[in-house]
Amino acid sequence: MLLRSSINKIEIAAPAKINWFLELLNRRPDGFHELETIMSTVSIFDRIRFTLHSDESFSLRICAPELGSLPKEKDSIPSDQKNLIIRALALLRETAREQSHGKCCQNGISVELEKQIPSAAGLGGASSNAAAALLAGNQLWGLNWDREQLSQIAAELGSDIPFFLYGGTAICRGRGEKIEPIRSACGIPVVIAKPDFGIPTASIFNRVTIPTRPLGSSKFMSSFQQLDPHTLGSTMFNRLQEFAEPISPIITQTFLNLKREFSRLNCLGHQMSGSGSSYFGVFPNTRTARHATQYLAARFPDTRVFFTQTLTRIAS
Repeated sequence: MLLRSSINKIEIAAPAKINWFLELLNRRPDGFHELETIMSTVSIFDRIRFTLHSDESFSLRICAPELGSLPKEKDSIPSDQKNLIIRALALLRETAREQSHGKCCQNGISVELEKQIPSAAGLGGASSNAAAALLAGNQLWGLNWDREQLSQIAAELGSDIPFFLYGGTAICRGRGEKIEPIRSACGIPVVIAKPDFGIPTASIFNRVTIPTRPLGSSKFMSSFQQLDPHTLGSTMFNRLQEFAEPISPIITQTFLNLKREFSRLNCLGHQMSGSGSSYFGVFPNTRTARHATQYLAARFPDTRVFFTQTLTRIAS
């Protein structure tokens, strides 16, 4: 995450993510699913400004540029205690006060969120925002906790949040909270298409069944680290896609159209990200990716299309 700070204010650019590989392993006793996924942060950012103020309250104001379906998405994002940003700040303060016997975090924080990452898209926007809130609260309140301490709180809030504390590319296991960083090239060109509808994560996981023979990620890792054009597309995989496509005729047809158009381009591989509704493709170079971005934007006027690139891991 990119940070700019002063004594009482910090601004963070919180990135989106894509899932290169996602497999379900089993259903856990706590109701969550055991999974294995490989994710990379990419260069679409929510801009978030955190400012200390004198009382102990939290506040959140959400703004969005007048692009595509974002105004509608903005209205659907909660700005109260249901928002992960507020929940993250509250949990961080509660935990810090327990450890310091109430002798810290006396100031409240006001938050301004400039939304760029589409919601209900499988791009991790809310989780990235929560990770940004933990980093901001840690700095503004002068806690000086390391990322391992913050990760413990992040795991209580959501499965993808610990990943965003580090970024880059990682293989994530458990609910997604067990992070193993992967060395990979940054700046891999990726084109993301976000249709004019979202898919709530719960609606996907309520439909899934566990495969009798889950796929392993080793073949994908070999192709990915070499960016092998001959095998990358066939080793990318997202188990959730087969459960997302039949949800409605609109989703079925949209994904069919996106598959067809990505296949016509000079694309190494393409698939749905996370639980959808975003669909992405990886390209051999920036020129072909930018061409694909322009082509897809013209072909699908109701779809937001992003040229983006993978990011490096945050230094520990």
